[in-house]
Amino acid sequence: MRKIITITIAVMGLCIALQTESFAQEKAKKVPVYATQGNGGKDMQRPAEDKPRPKTAKRGSCHLYLDNYTGYYLDVWVEDIYQGVLAPYATSVRIDVWTPGNYTHWYVRTTGGTYSWSNDSYCNDHRVFTLNIK
Repeated sequence: MRKIITITIAVMGLCIALQTESFAQEKAKKVPVYATQGNGGKDMQRPAEDKPRPKTAKRGSCHLYLDNYTGYYLDVWVEDIYQGVLAPYATSVRIDVWTPGNYTHWYVRTTGGTYSWSNDSYCNDHRVFTLNIK
């Protein structure tokens, strides 16, 4: 009787241990992105006034990481909201995005407007995008 109880407990423990591994977060998706000459037809402007952006109640459902492999300073917009300047050769700069289950539009342009990058990425819960800007 002891052996049956011990085996049953061991099997249940093993089932629980294997079940928790199935909820592991999916791996990051790395996407290489290449430049196009010019501003890509976008007329995105940096904020001119010095006032804070209001904090939203819902924050970050997916994460957008930017790796800048260029020697340029880059202005970044996500969903037409200015995010800031990305330094030359900066890596792993994270932006939290709240648009679960939708496509998120992002746009990057050199501060002088010579080159631009843009695309849509599918944003879902806990998804991670690493954009390699080259």
